Amino acid sequence: MIYLDNAATTNKKPLSTYIGILKALTYYNSNPSRGSHKLSIRTGIKVEECRDNIKKLVNAPDNAEVVYTYNCTEAINYAIQGSLQPHDHVIITTFEHNAVLRTLANKNIDYSVAVPTDKIITINDIKKLRKPNTKMIIVNHTSNVTGTTTPLNEIGKYCKSNNILFLVDGAQSLGHIKVDMKKDNINFISVAGHKGLYGTQGIGALVINNAQPQPIKYGGSGTESEKTNMPEYYPERLEAGTINTVGILALDGGIRYVNKHFTFINTKITKLSNMLLNYLNKNKKYIVYSNNPNSGVISFNIKNMDTNDVINYLNDHSICVRGGLHCAPLVHKYLGTINIGTVRVSISHYNSIHDIKRLIKVLEKLTSNNQ
Repeated sequence: MIYLDNAATTNKKPLSTYIGILKALTYYNSNPSRGSHKLSIRTGIKVEECRDNIKKLVNAPDNAEVVYTYNCTEAINYAIQGSLQPHDHVIITTFEHNAVLRTLANKNIDYSVAVPTDKIITINDIKKLRKPNTKMIIVNHTSNVTGTTTPLNEIGKYCKSNNILFLVDGAQSLGHIKVDMKKDNINFISVAGHKGLYGTQGIGALVINNAQPQPIKYGGSGTESEKTNMPEYYPERLEAGTINTVGILALDGGIRYVNKHFTFINTKITKLSNMLLNYLNKNKKYIVYSNNPNSGVISFNIKNMDTNDVINYLNDHSICVRGGLHCAPLVHKYLGTINIGTVRVSISHYNSIHDIKRLIKVLEKLTSNNQ
């Protein structure tokens, strides 16, 4: 089986991820911040080490906070629901995921959509949408459909100079593209543990810089239990209930691996992506929607062929890809694929040249049969 659906979740994990899981179940197996005994303290220290590693990953300021979440979607909800009121206005981009769209829609928050004038969102695409009550700008750093990466620096400067909160969805970029919270004046970065950081499903994080989102969930915090409100300090203010220690230690193992092998990982992904893009672009039977090999995300369609037929054919040949709208309807409206979706290949450094050659061979067979 050839797995090329890494934008959904990475299939293969480094040894350090498995070691983190094993240690969490056998050694760091007490509840952090829920006791003063040695086992609880020992686990708590490890949990805080992972917070520090997440901050280093995104170059967050020393006083930034890291809140553990169930996933990247929950992190986005914390930032949006915890910071905005119904009378506020938000600017988003055409690349946003439903984690953003549905949250804004269901909280009745007014938003405007920045559409790229030339494939990539620029500050000019955003500035013209600003209103007097614009409170937040949200940018999907790397699209999970096209792999397009939006430059953050100018947007961050604009947000800072105009007292606008800046939320960056890092689900698809972290582990592939460098992010600098300080340099780019970012207030929030949402983290997906199970994709480019090679952790497990069920763990994410929200990195908070110079912002104070309010709680949207309530429960035990391990401290100030006599009060009916959540503690005033972070991360406890947002971390209601028992945190996922197993997921946290797995994520920590993944981050350590990425930090150590970042250049190798991304050189490999870029090489394999270029190999596939070169094939697709030179054949007129394909419509290609991606041009950023660094992301490893490549979307395309075959002319006059249903997307579902393509992915089913690939599945019959033991190749795993994803078709459809990928939970990002706005970008499909922009591409003109809202009614058909796209075929998405997403590459990991664990993939091989053989995997891409096999994919190309099967696509060649499919398209020749379709002529």
